[in-house]
Amino acid sequence: MPRERRTLTKDTVKSIPPSAPGRKEFVWDDRLLGFGAYRRTDGIVVFVYQYRVPMRPARRITIGRLGDVTPAQARDIAQEHAFQKSRGIDPVDKRRAEAKEADASRSLVMKTYVADYIERRRIEQRPLILQHERILSRDVAGLMPDVRVDRITTSDIDAFLAELAKRSISARTWGLIYLKVIMNDAKRRGTIVRSAADAYKVPDRVERERVLKLFELQRILEACSDMRDTHGLVYECILRTLRRKEEIAAMVWEEIDQATWEWIVPAERTKQSEPVVMTLPPQVVAIIERLHPDKRRRKGFVFTYDGSKSIKVGAEQDRRRIDAHIQRRLDLAEEKSGSAFTFEHWVPHDSRTTGATILADEPFDVPTDDIELALGHKVPKSKYNRAQRKAAVNRAIAIWNGYLDGIMERPDAWPGGRDLPELGRFETKPLWTRIRATWPQRKADDARVKKARKGNAK
Repeated sequence: MPRERRTLTKDTVKSIPPSAPGRKEFVWDDRLLGFGAYRRTDGIVVFVYQYRVPMRPARRITIGRLGDVTPAQARDIAQEHAFQKSRGIDPVDKRRAEAKEADASRSLVMKTYVADYIERRRIEQRPLILQHERILSRDVAGLMPDVRVDRITTSDIDAFLAELAKRSISARTWGLIYLKVIMNDAKRRGTIVRSAADAYKVPDRVERERVLKLFELQRILEACSDMRDTHGLVYECILRTLRRKEEIAAMVWEEIDQATWEWIVPAERTKQSEPVVMTLPPQVVAIIERLHPDKRRRKGFVFTYDGSKSIKVGAEQDRRRIDAHIQRRLDLAEEKSGSAFTFEHWVPHDSRTTGATILADEPFDVPTDDIELALGHKVPKSKYNRAQRKAAVNRAIAIWNGYLDGIMERPDAWPGGRDLPELGRFETKPLWTRIRATWPQRKADDARVKKARKGNAK
């Protein structure tokens, strides 16, 4: 039962005596029904609002402590609760719904949900490989940071995919794949019932089967040498190791045993989520030793410009540079041989298909499982132990590098000589434009053309 009723003001509140231990002895306001206060045993005064809704027991909601709110402010809040009650709104339920909404506004926005998903995968010992983690962080969370998982619409997804399509068809496909991963995770956790991403079908994956011709391999290796920079060295290492570009670009010294030059690519950096062990071929060792002659400074990323982050492979500016150097060597080869050469569209990943094809064919006839291991593909563990796997990889890579060295010793290699002057600033564009003349046009290039027509291209 209430102790008494009085108008709750600053003075009357100060006179409220402490409640007995284990009890709350209220003083109720005589002007607003349900508005009251009590003093805790520690001396703190707490304001409350008590009410009853039909067919339910009385409920009490805490307004705040004296000092955090004044009696007048507490009365205003109580009046708001009374108004809600008069309209059939339960103040306690409303507060809980608001708290839930505030929590959702923090935890269900894409940037937070994606970060939590990546961390959960790590805790569950199912970490994403760095390439896929970047897709989630850079594309899914990066392009829709404040879109809530439970409120994403097809319009949001259309805009997201359109932005990725400006970069490439592949970027759009991978973005959709990992958006679906996030949305399906939210469904499994009961966060959402339906996903707007279910309305989108992932395009059937088309595997590239491009096998580089002998003269194309020669021109690429020549261009890597002509570039005289870290990007050229990265491209050559990708070609010589048959590793994925992300694995080479993010190579760190801590993964390499410099006594044996054994390189262990950790599971979190491989597509199959399994570690790959290989001995770096002498040709690659020579490249990275030339890049880092001082042993005392061999730490962190092997391929880097500032030491803080790894080099990025595939950036348009650097692709243009290597394509320009390839075209220059093509021109010199045509001049030397009197024959015309057409260099088809290529990507760094084509080196893996090329290596696998050449190694499997005569005269090498490398076993299929050895090639698959060298490429980092899954092979039943029952077939090989760790030592046998490493030996198989090393054999295949040694044969491949021997082949590359052989074609670079041919008379038709290095047209124009081994050492060519660096391309000038204004020499590259005409060259890369010519080599790409017959290539499929990228979505990003389409976007630039549209901007140029409007007169606002950079």
